[in-house]
Amino acid sequence: MPRKQSNHRPSGGGFGPAVGEPPPWVDPRRWGSLIGLAGGMWFIAGYSPSLGPVVSVAALIAGLGLVGAALFFHYVRPVALGPLARPGLMALLTYGACVVGELVLISLGSQGLTATGHADLRPALIAAVVGLHFIPFAWAFGERMFYLLGSLVAALGTVGLLVGVMGVPRAADAMAVTAGLVMQVVILLYARGRFAPRPTLRPTA
Repeated sequence: MPRKQSNHRPSGGGFGPAVGEPPPWVDPRRWGSLIGLAGGMWFIAGYSPSLGPVVSVAALIAGLGLVGAALFFHYVRPVALGPLARPGLMALLTYGACVVGELVLISLGSQGLTATGHADLRPALIAAVVGLHFIPFAWAFGERMFYLLGSLVAALGTVGLLVGVMGVPRAADAMAVTAGLVMQVVILLYARGRFAPRPTLRPTA
């Protein structure tokens, strides 16, 4: 009777050139995740104080816990993330264009908010733009995680802008802090291999 076997290694190991995945300590995807973790903490530490000491301390503890968990699963108990897709020239150009576009949009958007008397909504604007700039990375680096990460962060930033314009106090800060926590949750899921390619089964004789 034919039996089925996976044509991918188990998610718990098998790093190295033979399987297309660098060792964890030199994997650029894992190091790149550190930027996202730092960005999440920047949102949390920068904007949670306006929400009061209780919320601020709780958010900081949660953020640091998520960072620690992501680092643990990235480097102490790593699982496979899938073969590394080496970015080509167009991918690198896309990355550079997204970063430049992010800075330009934040600058222009901040000027617009200040001109209309809504400078306090800048945290939500930054979250929305940061989320948008993540989305093209999914194509550029072959990592579908960026679709979820970018969409969630952009949506939270947009909600903060809309609710803030309606006059809800500290809505922008609250959504920016939430966006920071969401960034860390998604990166933790990534570190756990939740976005790795699923094993495909094929019959063998």
